[in-house]
Amino acid sequence: MLRFPGATIAVLSLSLAFGANAYATGPTSAAADYGSPASQDNATRTITVAPGEKTINVTRGETVTIVIGQQRFSWNVQTYSNTTVFALAEIAPKEMSTEDILVYVASDPLYTGS
Repeated sequence: MLRFPGATIAVLSLSLAFGANAYATGPTSAAADYGSPASQDNATRTITVAPGEKTINVTRGETVTIVIGQQRFSWNVQTYSNTTVFALAEIAPKEMSTEDILVYVASDPLYTGS
């Protein structure tokens, strides 16, 4: 039978407790919950939002350039698996008029077997 000093057990218990909490994080309602800014050179497609359009469709893992009028930005879409829709305003530059446009996120077929 193995015997551990009380201090060793306490340190081990604390490290396991803090380690478990590190993985328990979830959405924070920040832009980082939806991915990260990307270079236009890395975009695999460009989405031009027409006047009056209220939705765009992307795939998780995709890098897109979004164009509204004369403004554009590029984004690598990396959402939590349970995030399937969010407001474009969450990731667009503040000066860009997003007019309540929603982004619908499809699962990456590479990971869904489709």
